[in-house]
Amino acid sequence: MALWENLGKKTSETTAKAIQKAKELSETSRLNSMISEEEKKINNNYYQIGKLYASLHQHEHEEAFAGMIASISESEGRISDYRKQVQDVKGVMRCEKCGAEVPRGVAFCSSCGTPMPKGESVDMSKFDKCESCGAMVEKGMRFCTSCGKPMAPAAASEAAPAEEQSAEKQAAEEQAAAVIESVCPSCGTKLDNDTLFCTECGIKL
Repeated sequence: MALWENLGKKTSETTAKAIQKAKELSETSRLNSMISEEEKKINNNYYQIGKLYASLHQHEHEEAFAGMIASISESEGRISDYRKQVQDVKGVMRCEKCGAEVPRGVAFCSSCGTPMPKGESVDMSKFDKCESCGAMVEKGMRFCTSCGKPMAPAAASEAAPAEEQSAEKQAAEEQAAAVIESVCPSCGTKLDNDTLFCTECGIKL
């Protein structure tokens, strides 16, 4: 009888210790999670302090910060150059007022009507409009240089018979004619249906 009582007592003690251990692990995990969250807040504040200091003291700062601030300025300059290269590849420029991408060489932004900087004249017949994002893409491109979606209608396969290629080409021309059917009432320029302002004279459509 005493043997069973001792065994039951030991089992109860083991169970109690296991429960206590589980509680300790749960509480430790909860506290460590809270510590991690506070550390994230501290790191974010350090980041914000550094960013604010760099913006306020870009030209007047202690010598210890000179290297880091110079590195930031160099990176910002490279980013600006890379963005300009992206626009050159896409054949567009960005409207300074509304931020829309406009084909290089047009006189007015097609989104807000703001006059665009004068540059080389662009033949709009050399561009197709992406049906997915509306960007103007150079004819012959299989994918939109802005969103990466396939240009419609899809290019005919090189292995397709000449008759099929001819039919697809005719369908493409008909579709293009349907897309570009608006004409500016002021200057007569052909425009896309969803263009809000004439890209040549700037009149609101």
